[in-house]
Amino acid sequence: KKIAESYDIADGPNDIGEMFERPGKLSDPLPGPYANEEQARAANNGAYPPDLSLMVKSRHDGIDYLVALLTGYMEAPAGKTMLSGLYYNPYFPGGA
Repeated sequence: KKIAESYDIADGPNDIGEMFERPGKLSDPLPGPYANEEQARAANNGAYPPDLSLMVKSRHDGIDYLVALLTGYMEAPAGKTMLSGLYYNPYFPGGA
């Protein structure tokens, strides 16, 4: 809670229609890593990265899915051929 309160969050409008800043709350959404879509694409070779919070909300056991997505990659087992640019993840059908 103290960490959230250490951030100023843009909020509003207030009773007279002006935007204002307030201390952060635990319920505030986390800010994205990029200022806009163009900056995101520039940092990712032209690809616009997905909002992973939507994956958590849209899938059954979404947080488990996200953890597997982000941490499940490993060397492919012996005899498993991977196409160029793909990496092995045993949590996905076909491993990729």
